[in-house]
Amino acid sequence: MRSRPAKWWVGAAFAANLFLALSILVARGVDAHGTRAALIATGRVTFIWFWPAYAGGPLATLFGAALLPLKQRGRELGLAFAAALLVHLALVGWLCWIGATPSIGLFIRFGTAASITVLLAFFSLGSLHALLGPGGWRLLRTIGMNYILYVFLYDFWQNPLQGGIPHLVEYLPFTVMAIAAALLQVAAWGVRLRLHSTPEGDVGGSDGGGHFRDPTNRVT
Repeated sequence: MRSRPAKWWVGAAFAANLFLALSILVARGVDAHGTRAALIATGRVTFIWFWPAYAGGPLATLFGAALLPLKQRGRELGLAFAAALLVHLALVGWLCWIGATPSIGLFIRFGTAASITVLLAFFSLGSLHALLGPGGWRLLRTIGMNYILYVFLYDFWQNPLQGGIPHLVEYLPFTVMAIAAALLQVAAWGVRLRLHSTPEGDVGGSDGGGHFRDPTNRVT
């Protein structure tokens, strides 16, 4: 079965997050309270697009060919994440417009993550990643994707007990997902390091061992 084109993933992610944001604004109002509620919800949906884009490669490395399609769709999932993020950023802009500007620390931390997302999405279009060379593209992906994961985890885990048990329950699943993604990445690095340090004749059939490379090796 043919996989859907990237524009389908981008359109679906953008439309879903836009619908969610508008529904919350209609229900709760377009003031600071309603906008913050929409920001929280769209942020969680954005993370759901980011998670497989980040973890698809490590999952394929660790668990083999069954999860290779997830890694191969990393570019589409990464672009979908970027599209969903646009809605989230529009809500931040609206929050500033109505005078409820977030703190400067928040702007620096999340603004950097948003800028990295734009760069990753830009160089994922067509063959633009070739302008950076294999090493430069790999470095941008590694630093960028891990920084974005750090920002998500920081957001999920700051003041976890503030707001009581409901707040903790609301954020705990996303915190666990973020930590699991990081652990999967570390484990996958370990597997790759072991395979690279093993003499080629002793590795056996790496096609069945869970270490895979697609032609572009894109994460997003």
